[in-house]
Amino acid sequence: MAETKPPKVFISYAWEDDLKTWVLDFAARLRSDGINAILDQWETVPGDQLPEFMEKSVRESDFVVFVCTPTYKRKSDRRKGGVGYEGHIITGEVFQKNNHRKFIPVLRKGKWATASPSWASSKLFIDFRGEPYSETSYQHLLDTLFGKSPTAPPLRDDILREKEERETAEKIAQEKVAREKAEKGVAESAQLEVEEQAKIIVARENAERERIVREEREKQEREAAEKTEQEKVRREVDKAVKDVQRQLERKLFFMRLRHKINRLSFYLRYYIFPAILVLGIIAGTFYVAKPYFDNALPLIENEVGITPQPSLTTIQTDVPSTVAFETATPYHLLTEITDAKGVSMVLVPAGEFIMGSDADVAYAECQKSRSDCQGNWFVDEEPQHTIYLNDYYIDKYEVTNFFYARCVALGVCDQPGDNNSDYGNTNFDNFPVVYADWYMAKTFCEWRESHLPTEAQWEKAARGIDSRNYPWGEGIDCTKANYWGDDVACIRNLTEVGKYDLGRSPYGLYDMTGNVWEWVNSLYQPYPYNPRIKFGFGSEDLESSSNRVLRGGGMNYELGYDARISNRLSKAPDFVSDIVGFRCAKDAIP
Repeated sequence: MAETKPPKVFISYAWEDDLKTWVLDFAARLRSDGINAILDQWETVPGDQLPEFMEKSVRESDFVVFVCTPTYKRKSDRRKGGVGYEGHIITGEVFQKNNHRKFIPVLRKGKWATASPSWASSKLFIDFRGEPYSETSYQHLLDTLFGKSPTAPPLRDDILREKEERETAEKIAQEKVAREKAEKGVAESAQLEVEEQAKIIVARENAERERIVREEREKQEREAAEKTEQEKVRREVDKAVKDVQRQLERKLFFMRLRHKINRLSFYLRYYIFPAILVLGIIAGTFYVAKPYFDNALPLIENEVGITPQPSLTTIQTDVPSTVAFETATPYHLLTEITDAKGVSMVLVPAGEFIMGSDADVAYAECQKSRSDCQGNWFVDEEPQHTIYLNDYYIDKYEVTNFFYARCVALGVCDQPGDNNSDYGNTNFDNFPVVYADWYMAKTFCEWRESHLPTEAQWEKAARGIDSRNYPWGEGIDCTKANYWGDDVACIRNLTEVGKYDLGRSPYGLYDMTGNVWEWVNSLYQPYPYNPRIKFGFGSEDLESSSNRVLRGGGMNYELGYDARISNRLSKAPDFVSDIVGFRCAKDAIP
């Protein structure tokens, strides 16, 4: 008998520090169970051509087991490193030979949606999460590699059994007829045979009718059970839909109520109460001064003997030419620190501020500079609502190539996208780092023992405690921010951080408008801002793969109203661009 050749299996994985040892033990166990496992740690030595080894291993192996992690997905989808090259070979093999079963995914880290390469997202996988992994999952993989597939249960034999019973009954009846024929003699045999045949026919018809009645009854019972189950499911679905509708209606009611309360509070605080106060002061002044004037005029008339004529008096009132904005502490009194990595951060004191803007006001401002404005452009900025924040620190400048390169050099951060030609050039060390997605920005901030600012933290740091449109107040030109304006002063390209002294925020922060868009921690959700993480529906859910918010506008904005503090942009967390960067924040009290 010819010896069965053990299956040859190539293992593809991302070179992560905590994964290499696991893969080595996993491959060793496969070989101990009769699987010819092929691993780069065993097969390659210095001087080998890795692409040649990977291509040969993928094409000559009976199976390819690829270990799925978020890092594996990111490198495979972006065609980075050995994983990217192996993914290129695998997809070519699948499309040319249509051999899908050759490639078996095993999930080691994260969720399938965030760990599987795009070319394998629709495949069935084996769950190898846990320490070290489930024995059931390992046996499932062994059965697959050895070609063992589950067997279906036997077919139903009720009908066959009923047929056999009928045939047995007929046989017994025929034998009984034969015995009686022999006993009664030849003379009566013909009549007896006719009668017995009639009995057999009647018995057969009765058995058939009983079978039909029984099957019909079973069919009705099955249909009744299915109808009952469907009705139960329908009731449960209707209940779930009604519950969701009630929750949405309740949430919408409270959002509208909160919006009305906030608007009422805003008008009371900034218009009605001050007006009442001014009227009260005027009325009090008049009440106090009236007796003086009532008494003084008659005295003059009596003493001089004439009626005095009123004289014209010019009252000078100081009216400011521009709106005076409430600001935070003056720059020279601000609390500024340097974190453990050498980055400058500024304290934003605890307190309330008004978040968002009035869409109608933003729409009217837009119409001043262009005729195609649409009101729905600004609805995500309202309703305006009051937010209270504790003390926190935030970067004074956007994160630069210099500081990001230190994180990359330590192996903590991934290098920015391949299109970032300025990265690594010392002439651009003080320029904001770009081509970094939300995940990369989050990793860098965590390396600094901080985090990406929430949407509320970013807006307060840019706006202060009033409702200004820009960090410096009102009106925009190219002396205050790096945006694509009409002025000859506009640079129309990225600039070094900290260039625009006139454009600082109330807390002394640079480039809060213009230069690059900045990632924030928060999900893109309707206002009011919701900081809750419980049940995963808050704005700060770190596990969600939904779109995140970008703030601050970029240097590519031509019109000033687009660079307002309250403007929001929604992008997927893996989005990269040459005008997208970030800065970090951290709580003052951990």
